[in-house]
Amino acid sequence: MHFIFYLILLVSAADYGNFGTYPKVPKTASINGFADPIYDLLPDCAKECVKFSTSNTPCPYWDTGCFCVMPQWAGLVGQCVAQKCKGEDVASARFLATSLCSVVGANTWMMPASISSMLSTAAGDAKEVTTIEGKTAKSWVTAPGSAAGSVVSETGSASETGSSESAQSTTTGSSSTGSSSTDSSSSSSSSPSSSANFAVLQTGGIGSVILGFMMYLLV
Repeated sequence: MHFIFYLILLVSAADYGNFGTYPKVPKTASINGFADPIYDLLPDCAKECVKFSTSNTPCPYWDTGCFCVMPQWAGLVGQCVAQKCKGEDVASARFLATSLCSVVGANTWMMPASISSMLSTAAGDAKEVTTIEGKTAKSWVTAPGSAAGSVVSETGSASETGSSESAQSTTTGSSSTGSSSTDSSSSSSSSPSSSANFAVLQTGGIGSVILGFMMYLLV
């Protein structure tokens, strides 16, 4: 146990090293580091889902990338979205979450496979989303210093075979979910500050991702 404890401390310390190629996220947040950049753009049905307490993780409340690799927290978010949203609202929420994780360098939105399946079921036949207000996944979510065109996936836990999705998939509005899509678009157009925050959000230290993965193995 001592070995594991010191190893975790070592990885945590690495977060403050000189990772010149990794941009950094702001070390502040009004809700948490995962919710703030996308909150105003989320469908109304999903807004409460990103407000879960982060106390079940070792992540600093502002560390976006760390939350992306915490299945115990992402699972709560995903389950909430699957229960409260349907159709294109689910597709939009998944796009925003996976795109955010791509921006910060985590390149995965890690959750139990059962939750990933719930999201797929809730989305139904809705087309996967890769654009919000005419901004493509590549041009909108690629921040300075991050890898352009990187593919991000939604992954199940290591003990389960989860479904995966690409944030590069195609999208069109579905007539059967026009109302939900309109809500999402209205949320986006009425909140330029959130979009601006998302555009400038940059990658946190790689140590957070490593720490998150190690903590996941321990729980």
